[in-house]
Amino acid sequence: MRRNLSKLIALLAILLFTLCVAPIASAQPCFSAAERERAEKTARVYREPDPNYNPVLGYNTSKGPRKGSPPVGQDGVALPVTCVAMRNESPGSGTTPKFYCTVPGNVDDNGEPVRYKVKPHFKGQSPDKRNGEVYGEFLSSRFSKAMGFFADDEWVADVTCNDCEKSLTKNFQGAPFSPFQPAAGIELSLAKGIDTNCDHKESGPIAGSLQKLLANGASRAEIDAFKLWLAFIDHGDTKTDNQRFSCLDSEKDGNNRICKPGEAVFYVSDMGSTFGYSTASEKKARLESWRKKDPIKVSGGTCESTAKSIGDAKVTEAGRQLLARNLQRLLDAEDKDGTITKVFAASRNAERDQPPREWTAEFIRKARTIIDARCGN
Repeated sequence: MRRNLSKLIALLAILLFTLCVAPIASAQPCFSAAERERAEKTARVYREPDPNYNPVLGYNTSKGPRKGSPPVGQDGVALPVTCVAMRNESPGSGTTPKFYCTVPGNVDDNGEPVRYKVKPHFKGQSPDKRNGEVYGEFLSSRFSKAMGFFADDEWVADVTCNDCEKSLTKNFQGAPFSPFQPAAGIELSLAKGIDTNCDHKESGPIAGSLQKLLANGASRAEIDAFKLWLAFIDHGDTKTDNQRFSCLDSEKDGNNRICKPGEAVFYVSDMGSTFGYSTASEKKARLESWRKKDPIKVSGGTCESTAKSIGDAKVTEAGRQLLARNLQRLLDAEDKDGTITKVFAASRNAERDQPPREWTAEFIRKARTIIDARCGN
């Protein structure tokens, strides 16, 4: 009798806890369907580059690094990170293994632990097996931000996490899990994704999203520059899940969340298949592959982007000029202090591929195909 009474009390306690917690969970402010629709019509793909952004360090030098980010040296190379597992219950639909962790004591402005998304070398740590997505993500993020496009924040660091096997999204392939991951990718999302009623569906297709933005008054030059940039970095895995609508600054409005005017953005949220696309992770971000592709095709005064899945590939002269101006700024920075080469060095891709200066030479060659082109429209 006493045992049954104890069980009943325990069940009632669980029920009471559930009833108390459920309203709190369901009451979290979410973007509405109307807010998502507004983002799909008004999101930006570009803003004028921050003159104080240093792509080697990965932050605005007048403001300092993002709160919670891994520390980096003056050469841009991230320092070693030791963390503990912190599961993500909504990790997304990516096909390659990742794990999530936090550094004890590393908290955001709300006092919450900062959770890193870590891309390990899931096929092995030898140079021929390392995960090329790590390097493509880093390079695309740093250069995109320098060019005025939006991207998640990325670092490459030696990561040690003794219990992170329990936060893996998928099992390793052909290699055992190792707590130590040299030159692993670390990611912090750009901002809160704009989904509907917190359904975690913040993604959008490239062609359809860009066309809708154009139809609702977006700058054709900025859209065209974005299309050219996707060809430049060789964004190869263009499925819908890899592009995202996010809000740089939002506020609560009762039970809803509102994205402040001008703060919705559309960007590539998974840049792992760049700088030399391949379906095999270990063959991504290889200079041999990146060299084979030119970002722009010019014929009879008409210019087209060679990017995948962008719909209308035609590029206006205004779009070409916009990208060309920002590319020239990077080339000038390379001449001044070797900025481009330093970014390639900070990626640590040379540990499994060609030296930074060889990558820089190809970067400059590609940039010149856009800078020297003329589009008769």
